[in-house]
Amino acid sequence: MSSLAQTFKPSKQLTKTAMTRARIRLSKIVGVSLENDMDEVRLTQNGISVVTFDEIKKLGALPAELGWIIKPRTLTHRKNKKEPLTQEESGRWLRAAKTQALALEVFGNQDKASIWLHKPRKKFGDQTATDLIQTEAGAHLVEDTLNQIDSGYFA
Repeated sequence: MSSLAQTFKPSKQLTKTAMTRARIRLSKIVGVSLENDMDEVRLTQNGISVVTFDEIKKLGALPAELGWIIKPRTLTHRKNKKEPLTQEESGRWLRAAKTQALALEVFGNQDKASIWLHKPRKKFGDQTATDLIQTEAGAHLVEDTLNQIDSGYFA
């Protein structure tokens, strides 16, 4: 019996946290490595490309939900001038994209992730996760909750 326990080796996929998998997913979208918080800071400081902005939709974000990141008129202006998002806008985009990617990793598919992100929850004061991520504190609460779900703390 003990020899079986000694030979089991989890796959590398199983040993990566949902946040690590979410960062890998985001790295592919933004075209730079996002292995840690400092990489995220550098990405935000450099500004997200306006071309990359729409990539968040591939993670399941609905266009109508993105107005808090950057106003549509401002986004159109930036696209016409080919200017990157500001640091503040890039930070908001990264917060939203990271939450979408994390939910996708935790729940395994876009439909389940979207349902979870859009359902009001008592833990969130009867607000949705998509409402909460519009503030830094709310995003931390959502991220912590998703990490807890991934670790098996919530049903």
